[in-house]
Amino acid sequence: MALKNTKTSYGWASRFLHWFIFLAVAGMLAVGLYMEDQKITPDILKLYGLHKSVGITILALAVLRLIWAVSNTAPDMLGLEKPWEKLAARTVHGLLYLCLFLMPLSGWLMSSAAGYPVSVFGLVTLPNLVEPSKALHELAEETHELVAYGFMGLIAAHAGAAFLHHFKKKDRTLIRMIKGE
Repeated sequence: MALKNTKTSYGWASRFLHWFIFLAVAGMLAVGLYMEDQKITPDILKLYGLHKSVGITILALAVLRLIWAVSNTAPDMLGLEKPWEKLAARTVHGLLYLCLFLMPLSGWLMSSAAGYPVSVFGLVTLPNLVEPSKALHELAEETHELVAYGFMGLIAAHAGAAFLHHFKKKDRTLIRMIKGE
């Protein structure tokens, strides 16, 4: 089991980052949807704290993943014969990376603009990005929500494409990300 990617397969580091970040993002999106309509209680405040901590963790992992992707070989794209298919794949991947950064940064900005610190698992408190501002808080909150819905759509498109490769095109795209073969 290779650490790094090759032209034909994904190494375990890429696969680990892909699936770990996916599970964290899926959980965060679900928790975010749940928290959206809840009244503020001590338990909900604890959930907000956990949500912020995991969000910052995702941001750190996104930085690591981007560095890894840029410094590593990318396996060849399979089953994409038409130029528009390659463009669509690259565009969705690029937008997924953008969301990995926009979601936690807009959340951090939202907390900062509301005057609430972002503590990462109680270990470190991040500096506020801005002074408290109701207008900026509302903008960051709206951005956070819109990016979340866009992120869900992109994840669905990405998963749909993986299943299309697996079941219709019958290539190894999905297997490479699961098993590394």
